[in-house]
Amino acid sequence: MKNVVVLLFVVMLTTSSFSMGKEPKEKLKIISVKSHSVYFKVDPSFVGGVVEVYDANKMLLAAEELPRTYTMVFFDEKPSGKYFIKVTKGNKTIEFGYVNI
Repeated sequence: MKNVVVLLFVVMLTTSSFSMGKEPKEKLKIISVKSHSVYFKVDPSFVGGVVEVYDANKMLLAAEELPRTYTMVFFDEKPSGKYFIKVTKGNKTIEFGYVNI
């Protein structure tokens, strides 16, 4: 049940920036949400960008390069709470929320 609540929260907070012109592609797909991790896929145009993890106070906790379209962010060593994951490359940004329980 907790995973369903977490998944619904992630889906509700998922936002994407839209660029000018026709671009019907999906920018973000959540593959798996577990109690201490989230596994997701981004559009190939984000490869080489940066994945950042923020706490509820918008304080940057971690940042690393995105080497491929699929990636996993782990929350095992972080306290329970709300987090935000931001993927950026150039002027493109994807943000979504995650609740660590």
